[in-house]
Amino acid sequence: MENRAVNQADVLNRVIRTVILIIVSLMLSVLSVSFAVHHMRLQFEEEFKTISDDKINNVCDVVRRTVDGDEIAAGPQEAGAKYGQVLSLMLSEISTKSYSAESYGLFYYADGHLSVLVNDGPEAPEAFEVASRDISEWLNANNEPTTIEGTDSESILVPVADSSGRCVAVFEYKCNFNNLKTMGNDFEGKILKCVIIAVVAGIIVYIIQLLIPRFINRSGAGKGRNASV
Repeated sequence: MENRAVNQADVLNRVIRTVILIIVSLMLSVLSVSFAVHHMRLQFEEEFKTISDDKINNVCDVVRRTVDGDEIAAGPQEAGAKYGQVLSLMLSEISTKSYSAESYGLFYYADGHLSVLVNDGPEAPEAFEVASRDISEWLNANNEPTTIEGTDSESILVPVADSSGRCVAVFEYKCNFNNLKTMGNDFEGKILKCVIIAVVAGIIVYIIQLLIPRFINRSGAGKGRNASV
């Protein structure tokens, strides 16, 4: 009886140690892989946004040289039709089938009010930063571009002045990074699923290799007793 009690206690201790080992290994595997994948994701997103920043700045430099403020002041609607075609050709690489969704808009500015001249991309006119921001946030004495960073977006606002230096329009180029965020979340989720499956598979194999020798020993002991009878 004492030997049986000792054996049961020993088996119970082994089971407890195995369960603790399984839990600890699972937690460490998930945490370590999650940390590594998340760090790689942040590096990729930072590098992607850096490239996007360079593209935005280059586009806005071209727009500043192309859009004529005097022409907009003389005929806003005619200028809007013209620059709608010009900007469409200049920015033909814009696509929503990428890690970012890019939009641009040209807005006529007069008497403290804005009106849409050109709008291209998935963003509606009211979704642009210039539509929701106070004019003092982007209009300055030197008509210098203003960069506005949101949670998952980035915009650059370029005031367009006439020959007298008076602002008559503002151009906004906006990049929305929701696609990049979604891609990162999906990637992290898939990696974590693979890690969990691998750990569970390893645990099953570990349990099987513990049980098989005991099963073989019991089978051998049973055959030995039958033979002796």
